[in-house]
Amino acid sequence: MPRSEQPIVPDAFIPDVLRAFPQSRGVLDRYGLRGCGGKLGPAETLAFFARAHDVPLPALLGELRVAADSSPPPQTSATFADFIYRPFFKAGIVVVLTLGAVWGAYLLLRIGFTGTFRAVGLHEVNAHGHAQIFGWVGLFVMGFAYQAFPRFKHTSLALPRVAWASLILMLAGIVGRSVCETLADALRGAGTVAVASSVLETAAIVLFIGVIATTWRRSGKGLAFYDWYIVSSLGWFLVQALYETAYLAATLAAADRGQLIRLVATYQGALRDVQIHGFSLLMILGVSQRIFHNFYGVPAPHRALSLAGLACLNLAIVGEAAGLVLMRQAGRHWAGVWYLSALLLAATVLVLAADWRVFARAPESDRSLKFLRAAYAWLLLSLAMLVLLPLYQFAVLPRVSPESEAARMGFSHAYYGAIRHAITVGFVSLMIVGVAAKVVPTLNGVDVKRLPGLWVPFVLINLGCAMRVTFQTLTDHTPTAFPLAGVSGVLEVLGLAVWGVHLWRVMAGRWSGGDGANESAPFAAGERIEGSHRVGDVLDAHPDLLNTFLALGFTPLANPRLRRLLARRVTISQACRRLDLDEQTVVAALDRAARPGGKRTFALPVLAPAESTCDPQREPSAQGTRR
Repeated sequence: MPRSEQPIVPDAFIPDVLRAFPQSRGVLDRYGLRGCGGKLGPAETLAFFARAHDVPLPALLGELRVAADSSPPPQTSATFADFIYRPFFKAGIVVVLTLGAVWGAYLLLRIGFTGTFRAVGLHEVNAHGHAQIFGWVGLFVMGFAYQAFPRFKHTSLALPRVAWASLILMLAGIVGRSVCETLADALRGAGTVAVASSVLETAAIVLFIGVIATTWRRSGKGLAFYDWYIVSSLGWFLVQALYETAYLAATLAAADRGQLIRLVATYQGALRDVQIHGFSLLMILGVSQRIFHNFYGVPAPHRALSLAGLACLNLAIVGEAAGLVLMRQAGRHWAGVWYLSALLLAATVLVLAADWRVFARAPESDRSLKFLRAAYAWLLLSLAMLVLLPLYQFAVLPRVSPESEAARMGFSHAYYGAIRHAITVGFVSLMIVGVAAKVVPTLNGVDVKRLPGLWVPFVLINLGCAMRVTFQTLTDHTPTAFPLAGVSGVLEVLGLAVWGVHLWRVMAGRWSGGDGANESAPFAAGERIEGSHRVGDVLDAHPDLLNTFLALGFTPLANPRLRRLLARRVTISQACRRLDLDEQTVVAALDRAARPGGKRTFALPVLAPAESTCDPQREPSAQGTRR
């Protein structure tokens, strides 16, 4: 049989195809596989790969069949660009578990057990927040962009050495800025080092944007509508870095505490809006439009609505930042600009989330989807709290706690901080955790279905965030809420630590890909059937079990060509994971049918190749395209 007639079909898994036809690797590499999944690629089907990488499926299958008839190309060695995400992700984990979330949890404990937000200094809080934005969010965004953007544009990363330099500059800046800002009041020259470190971070961001822009230009491909969210986010990334540098220099040079408080009251709120809504939110919204549709099979976003939403979001971010500054400089009547911008932001996000079917039933699912959906729930809660801020400040506080400091001042730092926490930890951090838990195993050739569901970090992070948002708000009304708010950070850190260790182990190769022969056990007629037995070995011993397999859901076996290619390599356990079947039920049914006198199932016909449900000209089924 010519190689072009071999089973290179939509439901074929990439590792199986590459085992049979190693020369087809060049085709897949050209469309973005290079550096993804190790030697045999990720445990995903050709149909899923085509959808995830925006490749027409018929064209991909045709090229692979042509390549199957050719001679194997010379082997190419891996380069740093193929695994560039790893040092960025590892650095992000280290930062969040030191200068970021851990330091923040320590500061929160001090607040909780002293019963006042004044227990920590301004520069301590700002240094922690800076580490979260630049070291946690920034490093993960940079690593993901360097790895994914070239592959989505079917090209290779431009200027990998410059990308490496951006990591060094960013890390040096994060450490120098976070440490020296904290020591600025006690150590001469520390403030100068902190500002210089902020300049290094800005330089790293300029290099990062330059590498991405050069990669895009070399690809010769246009920008998809959701890519404009990424472009906008990168613009805000640079703006906030310049803003942060100037703001840091001004606060460190403040002549007295009064001047420092005026600077903070005027400019810090606007800076946080640019960082959280401009950089972080727009980046995640852009990535979400690709992930929910391409990875989980929900309907594609509407292009016109998405672009209109982007214009509204950018207008809202400008209005928020400008409104906050003008309120302090030109009078409280500018508060209307800020509030209208907040309403526009919230309404736009709500419309977009509905269009993207974030909470609708997804044809495909995995352990990451719960993180992504929980993240959007927190985003909507944060925006709802933002819209309700005037009601809380001017109606709830005066009625419920008229003697509270927040009621007397006319502004609740506790409530406003709870809004920030709901979006930074509830939305941004959960999105980072969820997306990384999906892409890192794929990039390392590990079948996600073989990995833990990460329920422990999911519960801990959500519980910690719920406690923080709830009890921090309640500190306006009762001092007993302070300790409960204080311990919430410990739960979040524990959740991030469990996730971080797991992710590090995957990147270090501590989890096997699950496609090798080491999972299988030999099988002989008369033995008890187990999940570790190869499908092909069971069929050799009991050929009359074919229709039982089919009735249980092993529909690819209906195609004789797929039986020859897949059944010899895939164990029952692996097949159950790929087809989303319950292994225990399948094994028990097969074992009963194989016993003498056992009932065989003939619920499905054995299809001829031309009639097969795996016909390459047909649409791929939802089964078999799961990661």
